[in-house]
Amino acid sequence: MNKKKQTKNMLMDMTIEEQLLKIQEIAAELENGSLGLEEALAKYEEGVRLVRGCAGQIEKRITVIETETEDEL
Repeated sequence: MNKKKQTKNMLMDMTIEEQLLKIQEIAAELENGSLGLEEALAKYEEGVRLVRGCAGQIEKRITVIETETEDEL
């Protein structure tokens, strides 16, 4: 399974709150400066995927809320 599919599956299993906590954890690890270059790049890549996935989920939920609200008017 490639990384994109793994990340997509992981995102589907995590709540937005869990994703945000993981993003914070990754940011703390990167700020610490104790990771090697390869590990830091891998963590950065994971963080970017989480941020994009989280943003996508939030956008979808906002669209649903807006649609439901418009239907009520």
